[in-house]
Amino acid sequence: MAVLTIEFDNFLCFDNFVADFTYPKKLVNSSLKNECLKKFPNIRVRKANIIIGSNASGKTSFGRAIWHVFMFLKNKEAIKITSLIKNVNKDTNILMDYIDADGLFSRIEILAKANNQGIDVKIRQLEAKPNDTYEMLVKRLPNDVLFENYIVALEKIIPLGWNFVFPSIESGGFELIYCDFIKEEEKPLFCKIFKNVLIIMDVSIKTVYPSNEVENSYIIVFVDNTKIHISHGDKINEIKKLSSGTKYAANIAQILFCISKYKNGFYFVDEQFSYVNSDIEIACLSKMISLLGDSEQLFFTTHNTEILNLNLPIHSFNFLVKEKNEDGVQIKWLNASQFEKRNNVRIKNLYDNNYFDISPNVNPIFDIGESC
Repeated sequence: MAVLTIEFDNFLCFDNFVADFTYPKKLVNSSLKNECLKKFPNIRVRKANIIIGSNASGKTSFGRAIWHVFMFLKNKEAIKITSLIKNVNKDTNILMDYIDADGLFSRIEILAKANNQGIDVKIRQLEAKPNDTYEMLVKRLPNDVLFENYIVALEKIIPLGWNFVFPSIESGGFELIYCDFIKEEEKPLFCKIFKNVLIIMDVSIKTVYPSNEVENSYIIVFVDNTKIHISHGDKINEIKKLSSGTKYAANIAQILFCISKYKNGFYFVDEQFSYVNSDIEIACLSKMISLLGDSEQLFFTTHNTEILNLNLPIHSFNFLVKEKNEDGVQIKWLNASQFEKRNNVRIKNLYDNNYFDISPNVNPIFDIGESC
């Protein structure tokens, strides 16, 4: 499954927000192969979506909003939408276009009516033809479909695959989260990936293996043969002997494992490397991208601008910007290709020179200590 477009209005911190994950023109000699649907080569989808933004620019909120939409589609629970409504006195509108590997194109529109008057959903679907583009699909969408109660409408939805990993503070109390659905025969591969991530973060770690006593638990062994036991749901701040960055190794390993096994299709990795060395973050991200299968997407948020040096298409780099307006603030989604069409330009140089006009204003910091 590939998500093509998302729109939010009056949802969480987003108003009149549009994010497009397609690109219009086939790239020559692109460093990232197969950025299209295998059976539908003219439907071009950005596989790698690097999201950079200043503090409080909406990176985690963006992932959280998408996650709540996916949960709503899966579980048909109104609370997944109503809990994120920004202003209950206004309608909330959400739109998502996506397509599966076999060419079933879906447009889902969610309307949460003002003052808690209920949620209606409109679902329009059609089968893609071999030469279709995204724009052609949108034009062919039927116009005779009406909004209906979400319980009825969502019966038409085929379950979607997704994997979201948020910072521990966003995931419910600093909990360690990794695959609790790993099959027995898959555990050797997961342990190998887990070990490789652990040993690059901490040279005092020797190996890791699954616990035979506790389900969904692993034993980390150090070079001095001391051991620690970790389990799914453990409180990260209570895990002893691991550094702040190393504690995130399990989350990083589970994402690498799931991508390598094509388990989910849509991956959102949010701020998992805040305590991790820049070179390690870049290496892990590069491997995640290289492991992506056909019709799969990775969304990756970071503060590390060194990632802008990666050899990726210019449209892989996105920026979230919070701007003041008459109503307060608005968050905008900007793609680097909106500013620079050439694919051989070093994005990092443009960013360092504030070409995208998104650098934070740090002058108030330098005013500290100055006389009033």
